Amino acid sequence: MAQHLLRQPHPHSVDLLRNRDPQTVPGPFDGKVGAFAEIGGRHYFITSNSDYVPAIPSLQLPHAVFLRSDMCYGTDDPALWPQQFTERYCHMPAIAQRGARPELQVMWWNPSLDEFEVGSAVTRGLGRLKHRYISQFLPPINTLVERCKALWDSSPKLVSPLFGELIQHILMWIEQLQTLPTTFPKMLFAVTSLQRAFLELDALYNYMTIYKPRIDNYLASAPAGTAVAQCVGAFTTVPTVAQQLWAARLPFWFMRPVEVFDLENIWTVVALRDPMFGLSDPNAHGVGAPPALYTGNSTEHKIAAIKRAAAHTPWYYDPFETTFDATNTGSRSPSPAPAPVASTSRHPVAAANKQQQPRFRPPGRASNQQQARFKPYPTNSPAKKGPKLKGPAKIERDKFSALQIQEMPPSIPCMADALALVDRKVVPSTSNPGDTRYVLPEPALLVNTSPLRRRKFLHHWKLLVDGFIYMLTQRRPLILTSQEWRDILEGLLTKRGQPGSRTYRRSEKLESVLRPALDAFNIGSFESFPVPEEELPEFSLETIREIVWEVAETSFRFEFCALDKRAFGKDRLNEVKDCFAGHMLVGVPLAMSKCGWASTTLQERHRYAGRTATLMLDWTTKSPCPNIIRRVSEWLPWSPSQMQELETAVCRHYTQAFWEYFGRAAVVPLRLDHDVGKEDGQL
Repeated sequence: MAQHLLRQPHPHSVDLLRNRDPQTVPGPFDGKVGAFAEIGGRHYFITSNSDYVPAIPSLQLPHAVFLRSDMCYGTDDPALWPQQFTERYCHMPAIAQRGARPELQVMWWNPSLDEFEVGSAVTRGLGRLKHRYISQFLPPINTLVERCKALWDSSPKLVSPLFGELIQHILMWIEQLQTLPTTFPKMLFAVTSLQRAFLELDALYNYMTIYKPRIDNYLASAPAGTAVAQCVGAFTTVPTVAQQLWAARLPFWFMRPVEVFDLENIWTVVALRDPMFGLSDPNAHGVGAPPALYTGNSTEHKIAAIKRAAAHTPWYYDPFETTFDATNTGSRSPSPAPAPVASTSRHPVAAANKQQQPRFRPPGRASNQQQARFKPYPTNSPAKKGPKLKGPAKIERDKFSALQIQEMPPSIPCMADALALVDRKVVPSTSNPGDTRYVLPEPALLVNTSPLRRRKFLHHWKLLVDGFIYMLTQRRPLILTSQEWRDILEGLLTKRGQPGSRTYRRSEKLESVLRPALDAFNIGSFESFPVPEEELPEFSLETIREIVWEVAETSFRFEFCALDKRAFGKDRLNEVKDCFAGHMLVGVPLAMSKCGWASTTLQERHRYAGRTATLMLDWTTKSPCPNIIRRVSEWLPWSPSQMQELETAVCRHYTQAFWEYFGRAAVVPLRLDHDVGKEDGQL
């Protein structure tokens, strides 16, 4: 071997090569390579079973950790660079090295603006990752989730709840990438968060199935000659940890003060290796310097802060939250959706997409009203005899009755019947006019007009839909009256009329509430609205129905979440989403227009009716909960007649409860009667 490998100059008096013996296999305290490092003014020597020693700026604590413009955390990112070993995250050394596994190459891919598909010219600041790139994530994700399921099926011991937590995070980010229009930096953050969660889940699986058995059976650990895994590895100062990682054949770097160097066999002294990835600055994309995510001395707390930043970043806010006040003493500030919570179930997917099972409820002490046998709600009297809805919007038609025109998609019979039978003699518990507003336009509003005006409404909606969906992710989501939505669909998006007039005040308010959307679009005003009549496109009957179906479906899902939150008293977004086909809130693919509640099969609808009934057991309502819902855990298996009875009761209880809490007709889902293309690769 060359002479320079035997005696490299170094700034210390310790000769790390004095015991060099290449003929002896290095043990856990020896090293194929060694290096010097200085941390906090103290000098260390580092030994390793790997062939390099990474630079250690991540160990120079305390220091500020912040999100960089590539939406990673530089050398503090545990998916990219070795961190100090912690018992809580003992699986993280098993994260695959960047580029080490060709089948996972997409998990280190950095999207560029070319892969970002923007919307119309009106919403040019918003877009989505192109579908062909999203589809590349799905095969490895599906494969890994199936492997985790198989591990649960074969494991005689309880599987760590971290499996369910990580799968839940992965599904959350995939859902956002598939459905949510957003800005490029936020899309990039979703991609890197998805990649980080996947790599950690992959590491956890491999740690439990490959590396931990080697550690537990130290004497017969890795077979002789087993190569060190191409994983991120970890730093440690603890001899037992060095022995464990050595037995597992995971990369590790054992740090000790230079003064304790004694009999260690080190083959080569090397310089510290800098990161292969760029350490991007925080100012690209115009996001500005972000605040410090963590500053402290604990590597465990640093990793936990990085995980929280991704898992707890809210992307949905309840639009009705700012209007709700149970005591009528003022409004409440919005709160983010609940963060995913790890399941205590042994099944790794239970926390991510659990199937709601009916829960046994002991009789307990119920009120006289609850103890009474459920009787069907009385048929409502004509709308003119019921209490008038308060608010600025004028009731132009009975919204409790399905609109019978060909442009409306077919109603789901059980839902439509339930809406028509709402007992409006029950006084709603709210007097807040904000509760009568809409998350999106009331679906019939898009088509219940003249043909020319319908074309205008639909064209404007298609130009603006990404912006309004994006607004649902903001801390103050849009929630507007029917008249305000009508003005938007007319294209009346800027101030008009004489100052002080009613028209001026209404348009001024509309422009102010749309300002966040304008800022997100990175445009100054909607100067191109309204679109001239000669530029309005024609829409086929099928396209019209598809647009209306999407609006109705999204509105129904958001309203369901808001109702459950009020009737139950707490957020439980993930449980509510189990009641929907696709387990999502926005961006529901047209292929699901005959799934879930819209299925033509009673057995499939029963799955969703049963999950909804289970949630309803916790609701507080003026009208009594039907007996069949309160007995949902007793009727197994279900006969077709019982399934139909439960579905009817659930739809009736839902529409009645919505009236009681919001004082208006609920938006109910619809069904398409024509065939639509299927979405490939959907999880």
